[in-house]
Amino acid sequence: MIKMQRITDRETIGGEYLTIVPTPATEHAIASATPGDREPSYMQAAHLDLRSDTIGTGAQDDIWLGFTYRIPGRLDADALARTITRWVRRHGVMRGWFTRDEQRPTGWARVDLAPEEISFEARAEGSVTAEEANARVSDDFRAGCNPLGRIGYCFRAVVAEDETILYLGLDHSYTDGFSFFLIFFELDAMYREETGGEAIELPPVGDFMDFAQLERRRHEDVDLTHPALAAWAAFWFAGDEELGRFPLPVGATADDPVELERYHEVLLTGEEAAGLDAAAERLGVRTTQLVYAAVGLAARELGGAQTLRFLNPVHTRDAPEWLLAAGWFINVMPVHVDVAEGDLVEVAGLVRQSFREARGASALPAMKVYDVVEQAIGAKLSQVGERFMLSYMDLRHLPGAATWGDADAVLVSRGGRDSNVTAWVMREESAMHVLAILPDTPQATDGVQRLFARAGEHLRALR
Repeated sequence: MIKMQRITDRETIGGEYLTIVPTPATEHAIASATPGDREPSYMQAAHLDLRSDTIGTGAQDDIWLGFTYRIPGRLDADALARTITRWVRRHGVMRGWFTRDEQRPTGWARVDLAPEEISFEARAEGSVTAEEANARVSDDFRAGCNPLGRIGYCFRAVVAEDETILYLGLDHSYTDGFSFFLIFFELDAMYREETGGEAIELPPVGDFMDFAQLERRRHEDVDLTHPALAAWAAFWFAGDEELGRFPLPVGATADDPVELERYHEVLLTGEEAAGLDAAAERLGVRTTQLVYAAVGLAARELGGAQTLRFLNPVHTRDAPEWLLAAGWFINVMPVHVDVAEGDLVEVAGLVRQSFREARGASALPAMKVYDVVEQAIGAKLSQVGERFMLSYMDLRHLPGAATWGDADAVLVSRGGRDSNVTAWVMREESAMHVLAILPDTPQATDGVQRLFARAGEHLRALR
């Protein structure tokens, strides 16, 4: 089971505080590097614009993503540094950063180092207590996970005699959240090899920055006549000009966001989820469709919802070289499901049809859609109204998934303010979980708990 927590809530240890940082040779390469021809992807550019727009306010200082896990035994710090060097060299998106350049179409230029210019070393920085460790890491990430002018990620470790907790933090412009599920397996396998374990042969991966250029060339001439724009427009105007709304009150609005909190509950046990699979096969539907349908029925029963409207993440790893690559390989598509009538299986059929219709909207990167529409109407579409993100992910076949629990793997972040709910239903062998980020209000906490508890009841009843 993988968890999601504030970094201050992550269970940790005391010990030697280790920073894994660029070597002097790499620092020299960073200082002398110059921009190339490549530009950020649509999603990267959106994150960079947001960070740039809030420089000086501190609002974006905490917008980093983090991943932590335990390494058993006495740490070999040099082996860890070699591991990180290998991993960064492997993934092109990690070998660079961005600088402001108003002469570029995006306003940004990419600066890259060659793989051979990348090397890291471990430095002991004194000791920390368990009570101090997370705050110190968080402060380091706040300062160091900034991709404007130099690499925007940090590696830290707290080293005890018999175990180590490794922390990786990076600015969100480097990767989507899904990439963290792949990062753990690679770092763990490389470290085992570097400490004398079995050699690992990882398949080659492409450079996400190459993907970003292909994506831009593919869509550079898109205008309002593109069919995907019609699909987005239909979704927009069918829902009071919003990008989906959590179906129960959350106690916050787009113009009055609040601090965010995390939610994690088991939706179904592993045995119950297996039973749901069998029921889905018997009924001629898919487990995923039943999960979305159960949420829709819960929304109807608890909030009087006639429709379930949300943004659904979809991956863009459409070629073998992207399957294990770190980067922003996520798009979103708008899904509108009529839940006014019907039982669970009937609504599951409507979910299937809604996803088929929404596929047309996903033909364009969502941020490209925003760009085109914003230029046409003169309004910041990405900041209009509410939105609700809902995703189902089956993680059982990802490399390393079976060991997440033993490694105490935790996705961490520091903070943020918003008025919206983002929820992931994650399937692992042990259980089907709900992880969510939501406004820290009594209404949102109550609403999320009740909605998914009722959805779980519907799914269990199907067995």
